[in-house]
Amino acid sequence: MYRMKHIPTGLYFQPCKHRSSHLSKNGKVYQTNTNGVEMNKGEHKTFDVWCQKNSRIHKETSAILNWESSNYNEMIAKTDFKDWIREEI
Repeated sequence: MYRMKHIPTGLYFQPCKHRSSHLSKNGKVYQTNTNGVEMNKGEHKTFDVWCQKNSRIHKETSAILNWESSNYNEMIAKTDFKDWIREEI
């Protein structure tokens, strides 16, 4: 079992739900070799994460991630795949 950790923020990946964020303090625990971060790793150099504008995650990571406005009240930031690690549990 493992979680995907974003090293610069210290936060973990979770699949984004309605009005939620891809980053959280707990993240999703994976039991298989497939996870949302590494699925497209071979095709791209960056991985997009989302959050709500002015949310706790947006405020805590604004100095680390380059958030840009997206649709409605959502923010998007590009993260480099090399900034993500598998953290065994």
